[in-house]
Amino acid sequence: MSLKRQKGVAAVEFAVVVPVLLLIAVGLAQFGWLLSNYVMVANAASAGARYFASQRGTATPYSGTQTQVQTSAAVLNTGNLSITASVNGGNCTSDTACAADLTSAASGAAVATAAVTVTYSNFSPLFTGSLFGLFTMMPSALNATAAERVQ
Repeated sequence: MSLKRQKGVAAVEFAVVVPVLLLIAVGLAQFGWLLSNYVMVANAASAGARYFASQRGTATPYSGTQTQVQTSAAVLNTGNLSITASVNGGNCTSDTACAADLTSAASGAAVATAAVTVTYSNFSPLFTGSLFGLFTMMPSALNATAAERVQ
């Protein structure tokens, strides 16, 4: 082959490779954003469970747990967080119910478990849209549950 026939080959190869590289870069960014947000939700659930499990005998275990979770997830939009607390599998939705559940669960001989579930709804990925259905694979909500032994 002569040198004249080789002109522009690098440009064509570049044009073929760039879309693939961009797709890989966008996928890495999307997954990184998802993983980062999930770690924040999981850390908030862990901090909430740790706090909730140590609140036996206090008057405001549920509202204190909500505050702890929201403080731990301050980087996220806390308006999109929903927090569920439970003692030995039974949900409690108020300070009085949670205080009673924590007290009665800890007085028994069996091990009592306090769990906190945090759901981050309306998760928005970095890039939206639908490119061959790839971007619609991202979840719209992130969930994390953490459990601790009641102290």
